[in-house]
Amino acid sequence: MAKKQKQRTSHTPDIGISRLVLKKAFEIGTDIKAKALFIYADVCPDVDLMDEAKEIFDIYLVAKTDQILKKAENIVGKVLLVPDIPLTRMGQIKVAMMMAVTQDLLKKGDKVVCLAGVPRFGYLDTLVVMEIGREFEMITSKSIIDFTKDIDPKVFEEIVRLAVEIANEGREGKPVGTCFIIGDSKDVIRHTRQMILNPFKGYSEKERSINNTDVKETVKEFAQLDGAFIISRDGIIETAGAFLESETVPEKLPQGWGARHYSAAAITSITKALAITVSQSTGDVRIFKGGVPIMEIEKPLAT
Repeated sequence: MAKKQKQRTSHTPDIGISRLVLKKAFEIGTDIKAKALFIYADVCPDVDLMDEAKEIFDIYLVAKTDQILKKAENIVGKVLLVPDIPLTRMGQIKVAMMMAVTQDLLKKGDKVVCLAGVPRFGYLDTLVVMEIGREFEMITSKSIIDFTKDIDPKVFEEIVRLAVEIANEGREGKPVGTCFIIGDSKDVIRHTRQMILNPFKGYSEKERSINNTDVKETVKEFAQLDGAFIISRDGIIETAGAFLESETVPEKLPQGWGARHYSAAAITSITKALAITVSQSTGDVRIFKGGVPIMEIEKPLAT
């Protein structure tokens, strides 16, 4: 009687698959003269192949926790820390690329290879090749390369991180939708009116800074209110609960997108601001610049 094969559980890493994907990524990266490889560390248990590849191109391990961060630093020395929240495979890649560009790790024209997978499976299963400046989305478009003159990249990164956390966590078990308008705050405020008394009025800039840990929890609480957060290019929250008034009619947006998204598109078409929305119905995070959506980070389906 043949021995019954041991059934693999969903938590058993298939190192063989990761090894094959890594080898193929190195081949492709060499052939296209890639600037860098970005690999999600928490789905890549097989890392012994990286030493040789480090001589060919930059390798960045993308980490979601401090524990993985320290481990990854010992392996390659180049690490990108991203929000520790569930993301789709493409969401993983978009967030990693976005942060790499805002941190000036990549330039227009650079070719990159990105590897991702589902953490609970424990192996890499997705390979994406892209050239900065040629793709349709913000991570590789002219928009992200140019917007940093209007917004502090670190502020942008923190608010994207916060928006994705709100999308995944909600508040008190309920989904939450909100909107952040960043940069050109004086002009933006001219096109808004308060729906409630400004809860941030009277506090110092330090107390209103998006880089303040205590402020982030406050923002998550106020995200349940109607209206938008208005934030300066340096990350100072000017107000919350602001209603965006604009007579500009944005380009037709996809069906199912509500007033929050139309307002975000409209305000970014008449100011230099950038808008980040969280959809209450889907949990998707969308980024607007110049009146149009330039990036979408989809919330993964519950499994």
